[in-house]
Amino acid sequence: MQEFVAHNSRWRLAAIFLIAAGFVALGIWFVGGFGEAPSSTRRPTTYGIAIGWLCIFFFGLCALAIAKKFFDDRPQLQIGPSGIQWCPWSDDIIPWSEISDVTSWSYNGQNTIVLHLNEPTCFPGRGLAAKLRGASRMLTGGDIAISLTGTDRGYDEAMAAIASYRSPKT
Repeated sequence: MQEFVAHNSRWRLAAIFLIAAGFVALGIWFVGGFGEAPSSTRRPTTYGIAIGWLCIFFFGLCALAIAKKFFDDRPQLQIGPSGIQWCPWSDDIIPWSEISDVTSWSYNGQNTIVLHLNEPTCFPGRGLAAKLRGASRMLTGGDIAISLTGTDRGYDEAMAAIASYRSPKT
């Protein structure tokens, strides 16, 4: 079997970017950027304005992160005979001998590959993925959660590659 390689999918990233931009526009509407801010008799106007600013801030940051990925041509996930490399986590390959288990976690139909490592401290992450490591561990029960959202390959293909390269448990 050839190595499994997943790159960013520009059209998928563009679709996700448009969703984030839509929420930013919604936030701008809530703060009154397109005229009078929407009001409700059930909640004070400041509530809507606060929600609007949260939308602008959070989804604006998401849009920036997506835009950055749009121009990243590096392989995002590689699965081969030597192990797994997930670019958002690290440039290092995690050898099969250091992976104690591979499980999956699913939420709302979105599947995630979860790696359980023998020594997680030997493979420190970087960026946002590393900062959210504790939350990810609580949610998925594993050390590294790999999502293929925004890439040109799918979960089933990746799991098939893992099954073909990973030696059976003894």
